[in-house]
Amino acid sequence: MSVPLDIVNALHNAFRRDSFQIDDLVFKIARNGGDLTAALDRFHVLGEVLDYHAQGEEFAVFPAVENIAPLVAKAYIMDHRELDNMVSELEVMRKNPDHLVTARATAVLNSHLRVHLDKEDAHLYAILKEHATVGEQASIVGQMSRKVPPDKFPMLVQWMFPLLDFEDQLLVTKGWMTLMPPPVFANVKPLIKKSVSENWIELARRIPELNTT
Repeated sequence: MSVPLDIVNALHNAFRRDSFQIDDLVFKIARNGGDLTAALDRFHVLGEVLDYHAQGEEFAVFPAVENIAPLVAKAYIMDHRELDNMVSELEVMRKNPDHLVTARATAVLNSHLRVHLDKEDAHLYAILKEHATVGEQASIVGQMSRKVPPDKFPMLVQWMFPLLDFEDQLLVTKGWMTLMPPPVFANVKPLIKKSVSENWIELARRIPELNTT
């Protein structure tokens, strides 16, 4: 049975997949030649979503962990600052990218981000799931979501859902239906439908309420 914080784990999977795909694309362009513009534009979106996510964790997740296990969150904040530096450096490269330097930068970021997310899932979020009630978890997820500006939420949906496998799409959709007020989810549902493409039919079969909300 899923819990609210599983939504964050699904989001982490989207970060992993996007970061890997961008790094792979940049490597192939650096090796074979080509224009890096599209890859770095895609990275810009990843960096923006990653920043909203980090803000949400530092606002809601890390303080909650600190109350349960003091000093644990400090190392993850250090990871965030290092990721901030990496994202900033790649944003500078968008103006005049060097193929080799960019490939090195995306490889390092992809590696660091993957290790960071793996540690969070195995350690930090495991602590919260063990000690926080479902209601407390829901509050944490809600506080995190408020760090995404309302006008950017469609961008978040359009970025995230294509990067999720079907089971994660199902988990996030169910979770949002539970956590969001019905009028809010009613506005989000068309964005999900558009973003999951052919998976919508199966989503609606597995979540019959989608046909009535």
